Amino acid sequence: MRYFFETEGKTRHEAEEQVLEILKLSAGQVNLEQVQGGGIFSFVSRKPVVLRAYPTDSTPGEAVMKGVVIMLCRLMGVELQVKAIGELEGNILIEISSTDSGILIGKHGRTLDALQFMVNLIVEPRYRKNQRIMLDIESYRERRQQSLTRLAKGVASRVARMGRSVALNYMNPYERRIVHLALENDERVFTRSDGNGLYKRVNVIPASRKGQEYEEDFEDFNNENLSYEGNRFVE
Repeated sequence: MRYFFETEGKTRHEAEEQVLEILKLSAGQVNLEQVQGGGIFSFVSRKPVVLRAYPTDSTPGEAVMKGVVIMLCRLMGVELQVKAIGELEGNILIEISSTDSGILIGKHGRTLDALQFMVNLIVEPRYRKNQRIMLDIESYRERRQQSLTRLAKGVASRVARMGRSVALNYMNPYERRIVHLALENDERVFTRSDGNGLYKRVNVIPASRKGQEYEEDFEDFNNENLSYEGNRFVE
């Protein structure tokens, strides 16, 4: 595997201590390669010592995942802490915390989704036990789930009342699943995902149209920054 963490220090010893402390590893659990600094002319150049960490057979998967997350965020200029690594619905959930949480989440969670994609791409399946890694920051996923569930139920009421289908904005698979599950037992409507690629639209359709051929007459519904309260949509 490629290196999974990089850090620097004034000396090699300082950089090594940082690696072991941040990743909670012992010296025998990781291979370290010096890629900058040190040497007989280090007192002249004053360049910091940069170390890269490569996994060994004894490197825990959690350390690899933690290192990748921290390293990618540092490349974005963001410092963060990994609070916990656990499981959620068959996935690995990594909970992070940062004073720059807004930057990491991005508009409608798109930055967090992109970061999550990169982490899954870099961390080899053997270190994540062939599971998918999910990132959450400051309970954003939980708050997003609550908001989308309220929204889905509100849209269902609108569809049932108006008799016209509603097409929600493009959402990632995780968010689409929330909407589908929120309405799966609602006898007034059914849902369908349309589109290509990672981001697709969820269509909420009157139950009376199920199994019928009909022209696409979906009402575009801008669900960005909206939630549903009572009987109205609010920003």
